[in-house]
Amino acid sequence: MSPAEGEVENAGGIEDGGDTSPAEEADIYLPHIYTYIDAPVVEQRQVFTQDDIQKAHLKDLPSVIESAGVQLLSYGTYGLEQKPSIRGFTDETVRVVIDGICMNNAQTGTFDFSTIDINSIEKIEIIRGGFTEGVEDEGAVGGVIYITTKKQSLSRHLTSDTSIKSFANLKTSPLTLDTFSERLSFDSPLGESTFFKLSGAYTNAQNRFLYKDFYGSIVTQKHAAVWDTNLSAQLSHFYGNGSSFTVSDAAYYGNKHTPNTITSVDWGLQKDLTNNLTVSFFNPSVFDLFNLTNTVAYLKTDRKYKSSTEDSHHQIDDFKYFGQMAFFDYGILRTTAGLSFDATFLDSTNSGNHTQLSGVFKQTSKLFLNEWLSMTVPLAVKFCGENWAFVPKLGLAAKFNAIEILIDGYRMVQFPNMDDLYWEGGGYHGNPDLVPEEGWGADLTFNVKAGPVPSSIQFFTNYYEKKIAWSGGTTQNYKSAFYFGIDFNAQTGFFGDVLLFKLNGEYLYTRLLDKNEKMTYGKKIMWTPDFVASAGMTLNFLNWDATLSASYMGKRYLTNMNISYLEPYTLINLSANLKFFRHAVPYLKIENLLDTSYTSVDGYAMPGISITIGARLNF
Repeated sequence: MSPAEGEVENAGGIEDGGDTSPAEEADIYLPHIYTYIDAPVVEQRQVFTQDDIQKAHLKDLPSVIESAGVQLLSYGTYGLEQKPSIRGFTDETVRVVIDGICMNNAQTGTFDFSTIDINSIEKIEIIRGGFTEGVEDEGAVGGVIYITTKKQSLSRHLTSDTSIKSFANLKTSPLTLDTFSERLSFDSPLGESTFFKLSGAYTNAQNRFLYKDFYGSIVTQKHAAVWDTNLSAQLSHFYGNGSSFTVSDAAYYGNKHTPNTITSVDWGLQKDLTNNLTVSFFNPSVFDLFNLTNTVAYLKTDRKYKSSTEDSHHQIDDFKYFGQMAFFDYGILRTTAGLSFDATFLDSTNSGNHTQLSGVFKQTSKLFLNEWLSMTVPLAVKFCGENWAFVPKLGLAAKFNAIEILIDGYRMVQFPNMDDLYWEGGGYHGNPDLVPEEGWGADLTFNVKAGPVPSSIQFFTNYYEKKIAWSGGTTQNYKSAFYFGIDFNAQTGFFGDVLLFKLNGEYLYTRLLDKNEKMTYGKKIMWTPDFVASAGMTLNFLNWDATLSASYMGKRYLTNMNISYLEPYTLINLSANLKFFRHAVPYLKIENLLDTSYTSVDGYAMPGISITIGARLNF
């Protein structure tokens, strides 16, 4: 290891059920990859439903993020580290919130996307930037990824998703079996008001793909095998006048060989164990004033790493509380308030034994000034250890028939993680005197809802300072930078959505502003591409559908000196579903269809073309 919205979300509505009896469930059709949410007044979200994920055969959470036109720093294929970078900000500044609980690791500030089974997800919402209305947590700088897991069903269901994957370099290698994956889920009512859900996943990936080594020779990736498993259970019970409680437990274990760079002769073995236990209570009406959610959670993370030069063990016990009050509408005012508190206990070979207390109080008030103009005021106070910050935000929304205009301004604050403060090892050491990173940002958004192509374009700018970076073997607060960019997305359909087109992307301009660093002043921030985009075309027919998608990654400098860089690349993927059978959907996915050679992170090998064949069963 080293420290190194004008439309309703259910845009498709409910299909006509004919003579369907009340006891039977109606199917919900959600055709759009993203849409605009009506509840948040200013907040702009890209939404992915489970239906979107299945149609595109997005195998994990990073694949969803990449398809949204977001940069993904990847250190290899399945099971190896993958980090989202939104608007040029690192993954530590991107918050991951699952069912109201912020899941970012207190030691590293990141979230391990391997630990969640994508088939257990009902909806994923991606917010770019630091303006967030939700009160679950207040730490967003680059953005927030909200994840809603699947809820109870009124009838019994059993589903299975089985797939095999092969890598094949068309020039030198035949097709060989590499990866096997199995996902199962079962949900059933246990009575009129009690529901149970159980799901699990297992994947065994050899990751033996071909790539060019440092000398230009075609070689096979070695020491990259990964096997992992997820298991989750959830029990929900409804009582009284709509009140409910939910108990859930999600466990993950991964055995991961880490090959390191293509020039390295050393490789490691990483063993990850996580367990997340949560208990949540919901009351729909307290004193006829507000609804109330209370959630307590115990998150355990245990990582062991072993190589020829290093053995380390990192254990985190994290106790969390989150409470939210959503007040009922009072004329022109809506208010939501939330309180979160964390007690984190770290036992790490490199970062020592430490206890950290942190928390957030946040309220979001929405004032509807008239039928077309509204204002949103999120205010938060947060603390972490001895550091604390006041985080104010302000947003305005003007909604017309054909266009929606959103403008917001916000403060950004990022506290140092525990590795930044305490790390010792590999020639690096943390700095306990670090202060929080901070800055200001603003967004201007135009949502075009009428016309042939519903679309959105968002201009943003940020000034950020006291950035924490590793330099001279330690961490320092010394970097300041300016950001300007444009986020855009569009989607349209023809012939009753038989043919769908979508486009997502981001243009980014950055400049370092440290006048004391003459060699890098005015240069572009390393690893930040000038342009990122994804596009897709889908054909939907009664018995089959197919999607052709492409993702583009622009030039990225390797250092802040801006001398050497990684070449831009474009990846093409193809997926198809066959829907001839009542209970089975066979599918095919071809990734990197053109067998493009590319590098996501300097020195780490990436796979060429791969073919996945599988089937989803539903009973």
